Amino acid sequence: MKNMILTSSLYESMGIVKKILDEKTESKKILFIPTATNVDEYKQYIHLTQKAFEDFGYEVENFDVSVFSEEIAKEKLSEAKIVFISGGNTFYLLQELKRKNLIPYLKERIENGLLYIGESAGSVIVAPDIEYASVIDDKIVATELDDYTGLNLVDFYIVPHFEEEPFVEGSRNTVELYKDKLDLKLINNKEAILVENNNFTILK
Repeated sequence: MKNMILTSSLYESMGIVKKILDEKTESKKILFIPTATNVDEYKQYIHLTQKAFEDFGYEVENFDVSVFSEEIAKEKLSEAKIVFISGGNTFYLLQELKRKNLIPYLKERIENGLLYIGESAGSVIVAPDIEYASVIDDKIVATELDDYTGLNLVDFYIVPHFEEEPFVEGSRNTVELYKDKLDLKLINNKEAILVENNNFTILK
């Protein structure tokens, strides 16, 4: 049973996320992966996100996959009931997941019941391919990444932060460039996409 909650801004859509979590799981422990922020200058939203979870009674364990070995990362993922992957640079995030050979393992865990919450970059990586994200994200920071294949857990491509500052121009340009090539799903900061097996719903 595949269950995923895909967001642009977790703390701005936390009301939706909390309702889904209440319905989907009794676990109050979240494996919180902030890896995508490692190459970003602005990281304040990570503290807001963690606080949003904690304010609703969740126990958050920060786990940066770039720091730990493949063995330890897989052990953490094997124990987790809920995993959250934050926003940041999509290409750097995918690079670090691939460096630790976590893509097949994470995909298998999600397909077998791990509840996945993505935020921005963490939502984009579930698509078949992430190259379309280069309109907004800088590919250059991911110096070891030469394959943009994502988790391929959905057959659409999320455009997060649609019409939201400071991504208004970038999100519009992404839509203009790819609207006839890819099945785009646009969400603003207060919306979320709930994926249940092969079905999805955009929640406002």
